[in-house]
Amino acid sequence: MKSWIRTVLFLALSITFCGCSKSGETGKTTASNEAKKERSKSDKDERQERAARIRPAVPVKASEVDEGTITSSLVFDSVLETESSVEIFAETSGLILEVHVEEGDRVVAGQILALMENVEEGVDAEEAEARYEHQKANFKRTKDLYGRKLINQQEYDNAKFDLEQMRLRFERAKIQLENTIVRSTVSGVVTGRNAQAGRRVATNRVLFSIMNLDELFANVNIPGQHMLSIEEGLPAVIDSDLIEGVRYDAFVKLVSPIVDPESGTFKAKVAVSKLNGMPIYPGMFVNVRVIVDTSDDAVLIPKEAIVHEGDLKYIFKVQNGKAKKTLLQEGYSNVGFVQATSDIVKGDLVIVMGHSALKDGANVKIVKEAVAAEQGTTNSSDAGQG
Repeated sequence: MKSWIRTVLFLALSITFCGCSKSGETGKTTASNEAKKERSKSDKDERQERAARIRPAVPVKASEVDEGTITSSLVFDSVLETESSVEIFAETSGLILEVHVEEGDRVVAGQILALMENVEEGVDAEEAEARYEHQKANFKRTKDLYGRKLINQQEYDNAKFDLEQMRLRFERAKIQLENTIVRSTVSGVVTGRNAQAGRRVATNRVLFSIMNLDELFANVNIPGQHMLSIEEGLPAVIDSDLIEGVRYDAFVKLVSPIVDPESGTFKAKVAVSKLNGMPIYPGMFVNVRVIVDTSDDAVLIPKEAIVHEGDLKYIFKVQNGKAKKTLLQEGYSNVGFVQATSDIVKGDLVIVMGHSALKDGANVKIVKEAVAAEQGTTNSSDAGQG
């Protein structure tokens, strides 16, 4: 009996000892695995940090921020018109002898455009002048007789009336003769020529069309909410897509005081101040920019530096060889620049090329435009890792 009890106690103690031994070994294994994981994570972080330090810089083109003047303006599409466009008619019928101008020629008011046959009109004018001079001599004698009381009042009045009639006939003959000379009634450019030497024309036939290109304007329809800010004399700029890079100074000449109830707009006439030697003609489609406000010493950001992310706009500044992503708070804008109102100052370098896939903190290297354009395309994947 005692032998059996000893055997059972021995087996129980053995099982207990084995369990404790296995538990200790499991604990040691778990601790060892945790230590390995920590060393692996530390090695990975070190490798990533080392890779970040040696990652090649992304080639970019940068521009230095400057200050300048920028305007707030309203832009409209319109068609250029002229204040003066006239047609020159034949004042008399007859044969055209000479044509002195061609389409595109500039003319001044009173300039001779064409000559018509005038032999008959010339003879009539000479005859009328002779009769008038004869009548003047007769009236002089009649007046002398009247002064000496040798003729009565009726004879004197009849002589005076005859003289006036002869004068009017002479004036009419001169007008008929003058009508054979076709003259320009305005200064401008000949835009149409229907006159041809050797052609017989009738009275009131259109011979020439002339436009005054020194008085060009464009009508624009402005939303009613801007009525208080639009006034006569405001500066403006007119340009056309047909003549790239050429702009014309203009001004608001007239402002209508009536708002169209259907469109909610009012009309304004914007006139070209002066031509700059480049061609611009009535009928051309133009862009009209009415300047309503001006900001001096504004911080100007080139539009090519802007990166759009949804409704937000960013720019990348270059600081210590790295790209710093900066939110753009903008004010006025024009064709090439945007006014920055915060976080950007004069002298900052902003990236204008090579930033399409750039990330905040990426290493960058400023290069020339041609290199940036080429490398920015081929290395866009590298830029995404910055």
